[in-house]
Amino acid sequence: MATLSVVLVGFSLTLYLLTDRYLHRQVNERLDGALSALSAAVEQTRYGLEWEPARREGSVGASPFGLSVLWFVEDRQGQIIDRSPQPETDEILKSRPIDSGTAHQSADALEWRSGLWQLRQRWIRAEGDAPRPAKPGKKVKTHRELRITLGTSLVPVHAALTQLALTLSGLSAAILLVALIAARIVCRRMLAPVSRMAVAASNIGADDLSRRLPTMATDDEVGQLNRAFNGLLDRLQESFERQRRFTGEASHQIRTPLAGILGQIEVVLRRERSVEEYQRVLSAAYKRANHLNKIVESLLFLARANGDGSLAALENLRLNSWLPEQVEAWGEHPRAADIVLQVPEAEPCLVRAQQALLGELLHILVDNARKYSSAGTPIEITLDREDGAVRIQVRDHGCGISAADVPHLFTPFFRSEDARRQGIEGTGLGLSIARRLTRLFDGELTFESRVGAGSCFTLRLPEVVAPESRTADLAIVQA
Repeated sequence: MATLSVVLVGFSLTLYLLTDRYLHRQVNERLDGALSALSAAVEQTRYGLEWEPARREGSVGASPFGLSVLWFVEDRQGQIIDRSPQPETDEILKSRPIDSGTAHQSADALEWRSGLWQLRQRWIRAEGDAPRPAKPGKKVKTHRELRITLGTSLVPVHAALTQLALTLSGLSAAILLVALIAARIVCRRMLAPVSRMAVAASNIGADDLSRRLPTMATDDEVGQLNRAFNGLLDRLQESFERQRRFTGEASHQIRTPLAGILGQIEVVLRRERSVEEYQRVLSAAYKRANHLNKIVESLLFLARANGDGSLAALENLRLNSWLPEQVEAWGEHPRAADIVLQVPEAEPCLVRAQQALLGELLHILVDNARKYSSAGTPIEITLDREDGAVRIQVRDHGCGISAADVPHLFTPFFRSEDARRQGIEGTGLGLSIARRLTRLFDGELTFESRVGAGSCFTLRLPEVVAPESRTADLAIVQA
């Protein structure tokens, strides 16, 4: 509305000024034409100037707005020789700016405005100076100088400009009012979907995330906002459902070993037992407590990984020498002989990570391969470079992953039915922790698996250019 107001004011002002200039130019042109016609009524003779009123009859008509041009002719002494018959001529007689005694010393032409009158004045001087011979019966007066003054009223011009100003003001006000009403209606119609979305959003609570905003088929900004907000609600609902399932699974996983420990202790305390019986119960309780401890540590680790994106300071690690040190930690494990490590010696593999966390990630992948493969089958760990990334692959030749278990593989507490049936130990949190650690390092964790042929987990981390490589490249460029 402000922009429209500025445009209307600018247009109205421009039109008013152009009209004012045009009307005054028309008046001036009419006065110049009338002055030329009256000047033609003055005859130059060798005896002086003769005023011939008959020659100017009909030469001075009405002004462009219906008012006649008023005029009068005077000599050097200021005596009126002739004048227009209208009584308004007396008004312009009073507007003579030059005194009659000094009139002949002024310029030949003069233009001025007096009140509501636009005036012109011209001096005509005789060229000849010979005495006129006397003729009986004819008496024509000659003059050395004549001054012609004429003017017209500007009242019609001012009236037309006033009418134009009122018309433009009224028209601009009407346009602004119509635009305001139309903009109000259009804005209310445009914002009606937003109002409905606001009402629907106010009715959505944490206890019922299944509600959505009313869908919109349009592809404008409001429609995009509607779809984006509904997408946000979908992600929130999925996150809440995942959190709910996680809480339920965590409660079950913690409650089960606790119930087992408490149940065995309660049974053994009912009466006195033998030393062997006490040792058996304590061993079972220790095993369940150790399993519970692993669950608690994993949960704490997941909570830290979710809440803090910078768990420790990152540093540059050369995996060519770091990986063999990590494999040596498995030296006392019964399956240490099954681990096969392939590390390139010529190509340095440098990444930015934190040693302890990256070691935990590698331990999860190797331990997972150990649990789901038979003793005596190789566990292959391979290090190489691929498209600006460093790749670590952990491959086993075990039972593999069924297609039904693939979508839930990284879900916390998920364990396959085969693993539960075979009694394979675990909490179902290892791969969840591995994926979160991978994201901390801006990496990617993928897998390939075939049932009965084994699985291969691939960890890709962004490669860091070694300082000596930069120096070598610089030397090549300089050469």
